[in-house]
Amino acid sequence: MDKMRKPEMETEGLAVLKRKWHLLLQKSFLVAAITLLVVLCLPLAPPEQPVTSRVLSADGEIISLLYRENRELAALAEIPTFLQQAFLAVEDHRFYQHNGFSPVSFGRAVYHNLFVREGLQGFSTITQQVAKNCYLSAERTLIRKVKELFLALRLELHYSKEEILELYLNQIYFGHGAFGVKTAARTYFGRPLSALNRAELAMLAGLPKGPGLYSPYLNREAATRRLQTVLARMAAVGLISAAEREEILQEPLRLPGLKKTPRQALYFLDYALEETSRILNISKEQIQNRGLTIETTLSLPVQKAAEETLQQRLAPLQKELQPQGALIAADPATGAIKALVGGTDYYKTPFNRSTNAFRQPGSTFKPFVYLAALEAGYTLASTIPCRAVSFPTTETEVYQPRDYGSHPYHNRNLTLREALSASCNIAAVTLHQRLGMKPTITMARRLGVASTLSENLSLALGTSEVTPFELLQAYLPIANGGKAAPLHTVQRIYNAEGKMIWERKTRPRQVIDERLAFLITSVLQDAIGPGGTAPGVRATLQRPAAGKTGTSQENRDAWFVGFTPDLAAVVYLGDDQNKPLPAGGGSLAAPLWAAFMKRALNDTPVRNFAIPEGIITRRICRETGLLASPDCPSYNEYFLYGSEPTVYCARHRRIRLRVCQKTGLLPNPNCEKVEEKSFVWGAHPTATCETCQPPANLWELIFGQPFPLFKGGTQEE
Repeated sequence: MDKMRKPEMETEGLAVLKRKWHLLLQKSFLVAAITLLVVLCLPLAPPEQPVTSRVLSADGEIISLLYRENRELAALAEIPTFLQQAFLAVEDHRFYQHNGFSPVSFGRAVYHNLFVREGLQGFSTITQQVAKNCYLSAERTLIRKVKELFLALRLELHYSKEEILELYLNQIYFGHGAFGVKTAARTYFGRPLSALNRAELAMLAGLPKGPGLYSPYLNREAATRRLQTVLARMAAVGLISAAEREEILQEPLRLPGLKKTPRQALYFLDYALEETSRILNISKEQIQNRGLTIETTLSLPVQKAAEETLQQRLAPLQKELQPQGALIAADPATGAIKALVGGTDYYKTPFNRSTNAFRQPGSTFKPFVYLAALEAGYTLASTIPCRAVSFPTTETEVYQPRDYGSHPYHNRNLTLREALSASCNIAAVTLHQRLGMKPTITMARRLGVASTLSENLSLALGTSEVTPFELLQAYLPIANGGKAAPLHTVQRIYNAEGKMIWERKTRPRQVIDERLAFLITSVLQDAIGPGGTAPGVRATLQRPAAGKTGTSQENRDAWFVGFTPDLAAVVYLGDDQNKPLPAGGGSLAAPLWAAFMKRALNDTPVRNFAIPEGIITRRICRETGLLASPDCPSYNEYFLYGSEPTVYCARHRRIRLRVCQKTGLLPNPNCEKVEEKSFVWGAHPTATCETCQPPANLWELIFGQPFPLFKGGTQEE
């Protein structure tokens, strides 16, 4: 009995086990089905489609296209219906009938691949291609294919057919670096989609099948055959008639030739991308994928003038790309950079010297000393001695500044105007020392110098290193009535949809008195004329301009910074290995600056510097700085109202007096011979002649001499 029950018990146990197993499977399938439904219902993240960013000049010309994939998005409404139909005909003519997977296409592809074998045939729908290209890798495995089908279903659930088609037409690759139909139209035909004829549109539709095989620029015959295939397919599915097909084949294919992707002003572009990166707080790599349009301040004609002038002027000096240079030009009123060059060949030497080269500015730093002095109460007519001088720096060491050349000292007092225009080192150091050094540093900081400035006497001669960028920044307020506007390259930024997401609002701020800026400008005008350190600039430019040369020790750095009312520019020349140049700023940098400015301002009307209110003019003695008398060596000088001298120069003051010819003293009534002579004030006679007396008798009164004595006798009574 027990033996009989044992098999029965085992059978019952197996049955229970089977029921449990079936129940578990049912639950598992139910969970899987629910999970699948949940996942299918979850919205898909928008597919990543890297979009080309554009960098434009101030005039709207393309400076550069930035991309990982060269793609410009097009809305479906922008894409001609004929092109949409052509793609549907050759890729998926049942697109609007299926739900992401086409059993008919699948069956046809299986049959073809198994039995025909004339080239493997795919069976992916347009939806599957979007799923594969936007969300999956390019590997060919069964698992990837399953994922593709699943994602296609999700796409069909969450996107309309029109949205899926738009994604597809913007995503596909056409060859020659072009992604999407909009970019492909311009790449192949040099025109927008709306300007293409039907033959050209059909040719575009045939390219994604094999861009390397069917490009008309690589194989015109194969491209024509592919065009015919596309039109034949359109006719086969009823999208065009046979007559239309023949008509389209007669339309011309307007192929202008492939153009290189524009990429200009590379040093400028580097800085503009750095600036954009700071503005949007994104990396440069992210910029090139977001479809941004970056409007810059660049003037391509001015940039061309800067690049060519720098290359031409440095070429005779260069050996193995050295020495190098930099040039930046900007609008003084806004800080908008019109040109920026960081070297003579970006591809061979991409180091951007305009923004990253820290070098001693030499005498271009001196205007900051003189501005500090004017703010402290000095005038341009104040005098500073230029003679041998020693400044103790420690208990045992002294600093002795000297001027360059065969005459290191003027050995006389110089007005501040003379000292700055002639770039006297001794006067600059003396003035810096008298001010206490800190005012010079404070002034340079206010104007825009950001680099470390050493508090020492030689700072007045530009021994602390700065970049060309910040030196130009510090000169802008001088050129712009004391107002500082930050140097910049980016004006506006638009997103991929064309919406402006950032715009620069220029708000110049007053950092120095506009009258002081004018006073220094008037001196820097003298610096480019006779007696200045760059006398040839004025003759070359032939328009009002101001500027300053700079040369560091042993001619290692040559500079010129200058401006007109419309444009300011800095030129830097130097060897990257710090080797000496054959000459200094006056001989090398200043002529380069003048040649560039002449080209850059060729079409700009001539303007003079405006004189602000509160400036008056007085005739000044060149030697004493006092009001000039008629005989002083004099010139007209500008002053802040109320700071002008009120005392006349006594050194050259002259007076005309009548004097006795006999004694040279002031005549008395008895001086018979009197003449009028001119005397320096203080050296004129003040005493009266006592030699000439009245006559003693009638004879002397009549004849003007004593009565003569008779020979051998005496005069009778």
